[in-house]
Amino acid sequence: MEVATVDTRWPSGPTRRFVRHFLEMLLVMMLGMCVLGAAFGALHVLLFGSGFAAAWRDHVGLAAFAMAFNMTVPMVLWMRYRGHSWERGGEMALAMNLPVLPALVLYGAGVIPARGVLAMQMMLMVPAMLAAMLYRKEEYSAPHTTHGHHKRTFLAARQ
Repeated sequence: MEVATVDTRWPSGPTRRFVRHFLEMLLVMMLGMCVLGAAFGALHVLLFGSGFAAAWRDHVGLAAFAMAFNMTVPMVLWMRYRGHSWERGGEMALAMNLPVLPALVLYGAGVIPARGVLAMQMMLMVPAMLAAMLYRKEEYSAPHTTHGHHKRTFLAARQ
């Protein structure tokens, strides 16, 4: 009788770096969503006299783009810190913001409610980010020290 074994160890090398980068970006996005989301809520109170929940009811487009902004900016800054180029940050920002458009079109056509915009946006953002990462799999699987952009940027800022 033959016994099959399954390797349950955590992946190593490029796969581990890819997964780590993905998880780091998700964490930074969530932090941005919380911190910058609170700032957006306060700004909405100052401008419109109502909080974040009312923004999703009364200003769906503004709230959707604010959510995308709140998640994208910290993520791109983290990518820069980790040594990725502005071009890669731009690609990722595009991947993060494109899901807003079909959600708003469906909302405008009356197909989904205001709350559906946020749900659809979140459902599409992560796969879009993952698709951008898979498109540049070699870069996102490489050690951060191999990018080189990081050292040039921060060394130039010090001088």
